[in-house]
Amino acid sequence: MESFDFIESGIVLGLTDFDQLRKFKHPAKDFAKHGDAYKFLVKYVDDYGEIPSVEHICENYPTLDTSATSLNLDYALDKFKNQVLYRQIVNVFNTNKELLKEHPKKAFAQITHNLHDINIIYDEEVIAYNNGHSLDRLEEWRTRTNKRQMGDGLMGIKTPFKTLNTLGVGWLPGELISLFARPTVGKTWMSILVAAIAALHGHKTLLVSTEMPVSAISLRADVIMADLMGYTLSHKALRNGDPINEELYKDFLTKLNQQNLLICDHISGEGTITVEGIAGLVRKHTPAFVVLDGIYLVTSGMTANSKANKAMWEQSHALFYAMKGLCLSQNVSMFVTTQANRDAANVYIPPQPETVAFGDALLRASDVTLSMARVENDTQKRVIQYQKYRDGEIDIDMSLLEWDVDRGHIEEVGSKFFGDKT
Repeated sequence: MESFDFIESGIVLGLTDFDQLRKFKHPAKDFAKHGDAYKFLVKYVDDYGEIPSVEHICENYPTLDTSATSLNLDYALDKFKNQVLYRQIVNVFNTNKELLKEHPKKAFAQITHNLHDINIIYDEEVIAYNNGHSLDRLEEWRTRTNKRQMGDGLMGIKTPFKTLNTLGVGWLPGELISLFARPTVGKTWMSILVAAIAALHGHKTLLVSTEMPVSAISLRADVIMADLMGYTLSHKALRNGDPINEELYKDFLTKLNQQNLLICDHISGEGTITVEGIAGLVRKHTPAFVVLDGIYLVTSGMTANSKANKAMWEQSHALFYAMKGLCLSQNVSMFVTTQANRDAANVYIPPQPETVAFGDALLRASDVTLSMARVENDTQKRVIQYQKYRDGEIDIDMSLLEWDVDRGHIEEVGSKFFGDKT
């Protein structure tokens, strides 16, 4: 068996990207020699959002074996798993050594029981609820509490809805949030709003539009960002070239300096926006939040023959679950919009999932599902209905929004709870 020092050095120095780090499930206490170095690596990523260099890690932990950088990481992971298993088995016998001398039969039962527990832990197809690392969940809770105590007391990415934000949980990594409505109701404005809020709160955000060019998106983003920052601009004036307060616009653009919002209306080399193209953008730019306006126009990237061999519902099912899979594999939150069909002809009633093409697949794949409608006789109002929310953790039915998009002002001004007759 190769030395603990060499293999553990290979693990610490070989975890060079976020995906590898997320897949590594062992806690620091599973290390025999370099647990402190591993904790340093994780804390550095948490604090600075990037992987420290090998040189920086070795500078802080000179006992690491730098020759282990040549190790294949998959090989090192297999050896590390065997070493942890070896130490746990040895520990079972060592802790029962005295009992074995005095009461062999009792020791045999105890050793057998403990070895069985270890076998469950290392069965890759199941996870033991109480696997010896239960206190890690206490640390996770403390981390979440600390995050909520910082800033606006919200865990995750802030939403446009006060009612949701007061629950203390916004859009979380790995979650798919979907919104559907009839055309002209305002899906694109809502997409830009959720992207702007995330970006202004320091989350790198990728906004992908399947219907609108970057130039048009940018003008809408200007008025929304301006409103969030305390400025008042007119979308109509900016779009039509009408008179504006140029100094105000210049002051806003100067102070904006917003590098957290990335906008895409096409993907190089693709005739259309594809699932594979979006995944490539996410891997390349590593956003924390992805907003996809118009998921129904995204293609799977399949050839014509392969499309012909798949029913439309299968293609759409695969599309929605591909997006959910992307959220989980890249640890990002994603907000997507789609259209309700003509069965939801009344734009003043929030559409239901059955009015969305393949809405059952979208509903199942999503963690949060919203539908949006106009308000009759009031062009500056919209209503959001909560169709699904994290395993039913919410008792809110609808939120009422102020909807003055010319100046980029969209704000929740009321909510309705289940059973509320008003």
